[in-house]
Amino acid sequence: MRTAAPAPPLPAPPLPAPPLPAPQEPGTSLPGALLLNFAHTALTKQELDAARNCVATSQHTSLTLLPNHAMNSEGELEGFVFECCADDQASVLPLTKSSFSTTAIYECLADAGCFLHLSSHAAEAAERLREAMASLEQLDDVEPLKFDCMPDWESVSEQLKDQRQWRESVPAKIGVYHAFMRTTAQNMREHKLFIVVSGHCRHASEELYNLWLDARETITAKQFMQCAEVHWLRQATLRHHNRLAARVAQSLDLRVRYIDDVDAVASTSALLPVSSCVCRDLRLAHGRITLTNDAVLLQSCQSGVIFDCFAREGFWVFMGPRDTGSYRMFGTELRVSKLNAAMPSKTVRHHSLFPPRDKANVVSAPARCPQDQLCEDGAASSCVLYHRPQSVFTGFLFPHADFVQALAKLGYSVDDGITNLMPLVAYCEDE
Repeated sequence: MRTAAPAPPLPAPPLPAPPLPAPQEPGTSLPGALLLNFAHTALTKQELDAARNCVATSQHTSLTLLPNHAMNSEGELEGFVFECCADDQASVLPLTKSSFSTTAIYECLADAGCFLHLSSHAAEAAERLREAMASLEQLDDVEPLKFDCMPDWESVSEQLKDQRQWRESVPAKIGVYHAFMRTTAQNMREHKLFIVVSGHCRHASEELYNLWLDARETITAKQFMQCAEVHWLRQATLRHHNRLAARVAQSLDLRVRYIDDVDAVASTSALLPVSSCVCRDLRLAHGRITLTNDAVLLQSCQSGVIFDCFAREGFWVFMGPRDTGSYRMFGTELRVSKLNAAMPSKTVRHHSLFPPRDKANVVSAPARCPQDQLCEDGAASSCVLYHRPQSVFTGFLFPHADFVQALAKLGYSVDDGITNLMPLVAYCEDE
């Protein structure tokens, strides 16, 4: 008897179709990543909105908030590291008018008599520094550093020099500082004098900002980074500081080793720094562009990280590991990884729009003279000259133990120590 063949299995039901992505408005894109691992305090609503706006235009961007994140008096976010793809539009860059702001330290030759003279004749030294800064604005026949000073790149000459003479501009901070620091052998402490110059070339940096505004919608970020103006401004800013340091040394009769600015049209004296850090940096590497705001890229720091506290406190230098192979005054490079690419270069500045949440570790800003003239900080030190008769800042965060522990997550080792550069006579323009 023949049996019937089994019936074929029924076909499996079709899988449900994946949900359609939510429709996006024309001209919008997915936002980038916002990293808050290194934020020292909780973000305010204004900080969070500003951080989201920085990464809102491209999913290839990322923003890392550092322990010194804050909002300035103009409503701009500070204290972060921004990254984007080189093929992104240049408009994604959160560029400011202070690109390549740099802090440089210059060592003075050992001279105990110079320190005694400066400390015992503080008023005279302050007046000399005041006159040196005022003389910069009186050189009407010489224009400040601008893009028209760039050398002719098509020239066939062996050495490319400036197109014209230029004068230095008043920096954010400049002055003579002293420190007690250990020698390379770590067997004793030495007393040293330094000249510190901090700030940016305001005219040239503003021209770069205007150039970016005009071309940001039509070029990529990589094309902007490959502009000759970007490369030139980075080098010109340090040259600008080298010449300012020499001007201060001549005004205060400090013993230093002068060199000639070989790229200048006329003979001009300059100094070589023992350490320098770019606080508003722009870097292109491996198809990614990194932009820092009040932060220093550790990969570009050769000896320590310079931290701007405030005018009365001076500068702190977070030391690297002890250098036994070559002479690096503030140690070797700090530990760098993919997660901790930068460290803060400036403390948090509080004002009426960004008040402190905890006043335990906040130093109040000094009172100023009511008249429209340069002011001396008589409360803490008669050697700090302020350019502004009034300040928008109400206080500064002192880098206390919790703040330093937060920096330890970014590559700094507490065992390497901190050098405090204390002001003898200083001129402050940014406070």
